[in-house]
Amino acid sequence: MSVNARDLLVLHTNVNRLVGEEIFANKCLANNDVQIMNSIKKLIEAELLTTTNDFEVSIYKKTRPELQSILKSFGIKTTGNKPDLIKRIDDNFHIINNLDLPYVYIPIKKGEEILKKTEYLTSFIQSYGEISLERAYYLVENYIDENCDDKVAEIYKFEFQRKYDNGEFDFNHGYNFELNMLIDHYKRDVKDYDNARKYSNIYLYFGLRDFLKKLMSNYSYYDSKGNIDLNEIQNDLNRFINSSASGMYERLIYNENLSNNIMFELFKKDTQDYSDLEEQLIEKFINYVVSNVKKESRSNTLIELSKILENGYTIDKEEFKKEDDYLSKYIFTDIDYLKKLESKINVAIDIRSGEIHLVLDDDSLDILIQNQKYGNEF
Repeated sequence: MSVNARDLLVLHTNVNRLVGEEIFANKCLANNDVQIMNSIKKLIEAELLTTTNDFEVSIYKKTRPELQSILKSFGIKTTGNKPDLIKRIDDNFHIINNLDLPYVYIPIKKGEEILKKTEYLTSFIQSYGEISLERAYYLVENYIDENCDDKVAEIYKFEFQRKYDNGEFDFNHGYNFELNMLIDHYKRDVKDYDNARKYSNIYLYFGLRDFLKKLMSNYSYYDSKGNIDLNEIQNDLNRFINSSASGMYERLIYNENLSNNIMFELFKKDTQDYSDLEEQLIEKFINYVVSNVKKESRSNTLIELSKILENGYTIDKEEFKKEDDYLSKYIFTDIDYLKKLESKINVAIDIRSGEIHLVLDDDSLDILIQNQKYGNEF
């Protein structure tokens, strides 16, 4: 029976633990859980894991009180820290007999190699349904260079690129799992700030693309005349900028003292495989990002950005005129108000299709028109 990803996770979580004190990946005691014990059996049969109670290994599993008890029973000094006590037992091993040492799980040579090769698996214990432990193992075994230094990053990159190439890439509410995980991994786990910056910029690029798509289709970004509502676009921009990229830009601004122009050039370099946006738009966007991160007045950079947006990235103002023309033909009210007017509503039925049409009496219609004309509430 071959060893699978779950078995290997059991290897990672239980190596160097006491036999009988096996744990789940969440560190809780397994209490002889069938699946855990079956995995351990498979690991032993595959010659990846074994048990031992050799002094050099097992003595370190004894607690300090237990070590003191051993020394005391043979009339040997019991003071000192744990390493001192272990050395004292070792020095007097020739007179200490019947030493009861616990069994410990240890890797065999083949197991040590597997532990190094599959260390990445511990990063996918909690994948929140995006990349499972099994999926990560499958990708490394079939697509990713086994000699690469950072398998965790390569797994996220592979999934990101696969979704992008297949048209499955999703950027919802300022979030993309693979990009967010890459930023976090490079920034926190491996302290690779160049790559953290690169994927922060790729994240910002797709955030901007998503924003532009909504700007060209969503009327909530405009006033009734079709002018851009600066508050609306500011709120949306800030939402995705502050979500994952602001921390990295704080480093670029405060720690590395980079100018806006250098950050603009880095953005172009980092996003060159994806970007098809005009440079002037990107430049104004980066200026806005910087002012946002610095928490300085954003009015100037926002206005400059909005001027670029108005040139080809907004809904045509003619669409708003059509909307006004359409709405001008209708009055919106409710049945309760019509009842107060004691309106007479006639019903006309189309004998060809069975469609029903409601027709309001002339007096009630006149009142409604006057209310709309003079701004009275219905």
